[in-house]
Amino acid sequence: MDLSQRIKRYREAAVKAVEFTIRYQLSDGGYIWDGYVKNAYHKQVYSWPLAGRFSETQRLLDWVKKNTLQSDGQLKDYLGDVYKLAWLVHGAQRLGRFDVSYPLGSFLFSYQAPCGGFPRYTADKLIRSVSTAWMGITALSFGKLDVAEKTAQCCISMLEQQPDKNRFYCQMTGDGKLVTEKEDPKALIVDIAKPKQNYYELGLPMMLMCRLYQATGKTSWLDYAKPFFEFNLRCYDDKFAFVFSGKTAFAAAIYYSITGDERARDAAYQFCDFLVETQLPDGSWRDEISDPDELLYYVDHAAEFCVWLLEIAAIMESKERI
Repeated sequence: MDLSQRIKRYREAAVKAVEFTIRYQLSDGGYIWDGYVKNAYHKQVYSWPLAGRFSETQRLLDWVKKNTLQSDGQLKDYLGDVYKLAWLVHGAQRLGRFDVSYPLGSFLFSYQAPCGGFPRYTADKLIRSVSTAWMGITALSFGKLDVAEKTAQCCISMLEQQPDKNRFYCQMTGDGKLVTEKEDPKALIVDIAKPKQNYYELGLPMMLMCRLYQATGKTSWLDYAKPFFEFNLRCYDDKFAFVFSGKTAFAAAIYYSITGDERARDAAYQFCDFLVETQLPDGSWRDEISDPDELLYYVDHAAEFCVWLLEIAAIMESKERI
């Protein structure tokens, strides 16, 4: 397929996804109604502006500020979900809505553990790879390089403590000890021998290392992006063709733009092609095996996949010089 046509397909799929999610915005700008979950509008703040839907995003943020932003900086009904709240911070920060991003960011940064990591939920005793790396990238958007570097060192420590080259354990204690089955029989793992894994646990640390390289120019950060990528490359065949592959695919696109590693380019294309091929007629997505047949999953995937399609398309168009 002609590369320019490929990029066009990605953008068309992304716009269709945004149109699907926007249809559920209410007249007051909000995104909560009877029968729908109350904490599922965080990704829209990031994705909608990428597709040029600024007015709808501003109205959503106005609604957030008026109805769900609490005095301590967190959002009502989100139960201290660090990962989800960081999504909304990213979107608000990019749009210059500091009246939302700064209170929320201040709330989130206060939960950095001594080891540098962040919990998935503020009430959790353990820190987790996905929330740690996502908060590191969030810190960079605030110019908090010290916070970002501390989160990156935590991710590196997690990588270096792995006892099994075929498994990636995703949690640590607050003081920096890796959590395996010895400490917790339900320890979270990415197992390269199994399909449908949480590949983002590897993808977001890789993305953080790439972003730190861009911010500092220090090749040492880029050197640490590679082992996260190499680990993911050894995962199951669906590693770039599953609903949990998007963050790793975007990280791969960034890595390709910096290094020219064609394996990373191909990984990013594989995921975007997967999205185009599996998008439903209404613009949404659902993995029939992993996802319940509930509106939440259709909306959540559409809100996120729009981001990766447009971000990757932009990088590839620039890099490949279509």
